[in-house]
Amino acid sequence: MGTSGSYGGSGNADWKHAHEAFDALPAYVSSGSGSQAPPDLPDGQEQLLDSVLSALSTALQKDDADHGRPPANPYALPELLASPRRGGNGGGGGGGGTRNLVGRAGAGSRRQVIKGSSRGAAALAGAYALRNGDAARLRELGLDLAELRSLRPLAQVSRILQTVLGDAGHPDEAALRKAATRYVKAVLVDPDPPAQQDGLRGLVTEWIYELSLVELGSQKAQGDLTAQEAISKQRWVRSWLERRLKNIDVPDTRRMTVQEFTATAAKVTGEALRMLRARRS
Repeated sequence: MGTSGSYGGSGNADWKHAHEAFDALPAYVSSGSGSQAPPDLPDGQEQLLDSVLSALSTALQKDDADHGRPPANPYALPELLASPRRGGNGGGGGGGGTRNLVGRAGAGSRRQVIKGSSRGAAALAGAYALRNGDAARLRELGLDLAELRSLRPLAQVSRILQTVLGDAGHPDEAALRKAATRYVKAVLVDPDPPAQQDGLRGLVTEWIYELSLVELGSQKAQGDLTAQEAISKQRWVRSWLERRLKNIDVPDTRRMTVQEFTATAAKVTGEALRMLRARRS
């Protein structure tokens, strides 16, 4: 299920609580095929979904290396890229060729929720820069406008993601790449691409969802659910998450630098986690 593959799950108390909240959701089995939205929940079931989102956001916030809050000093752009920019110093003490992972490399390492959103936003900024013909912003990301324009749209998507995010060597990285792919592709392939504020809001929402699936789809979370039941519950969660975050405030990003855009993604992600933890009256 989800992006986790054979990942065993974190197994801590917060994720156990999230699994229990997820298990309490009703399951429905669609009579059709495809990824249609689940039907409306019966009265009173919204509270169950609020409980799931609250538990998920709490677990993500506690896992996060930044404790679910954007850092006081935003991440320098080279820290967010899969490899340092040509001629750069690597930023943050990083050496040449050092990868900047969003996944956890060791047993004692922390999940990178806030930093991951900034990394995804860097890829999204590249997509908007290409669509707008902004060579300077692309150079900040180590990308070349003329080279990208010589590629087909799907190849443009792949080049931006590979340059900014690199290979996905951990389930968390795969989740980030999946979330970023959806919105980079929407900007470069869809005939009616999202506005920058909508794209950033969508990326943050998708990142929280895909990162949650790493745990909800883990071996520790599978229980007695059939694949269809698990997918149906995941659709409930996605639909409710989108509804809860659809009005989250995102400032006008059109004149932002890439650095400012990535810092804004961190702030929006921190606010999203806070909103989801808060129980609605």
